[in-house]
Amino acid sequence: QTSYPNLSRMALDILSIPAMSANLERLFSSAKLLISDLRNKLGIDIIEAFECLKSWYKIKGWEAKSE
Repeated sequence: QTSYPNLSRMALDILSIPAMSANLERLFSSAKLLISDLRNKLGIDIIEAFECLKSWYKIKGWEAKSE
């Protein structure tokens, strides 16, 4: 640390990054639920839009109205 302070800080920054993120795992799980045998023709743009909308709804705290 004393000989190479910049390298030491850089190593701490890089090595402290977790290997996997729970958010990423949740995203893949969510997409897996969306893509099924009945919806296997959805384009990547539709899947991406759906996942974005779903995350925005969660951020804003919106919920579907039950009628």
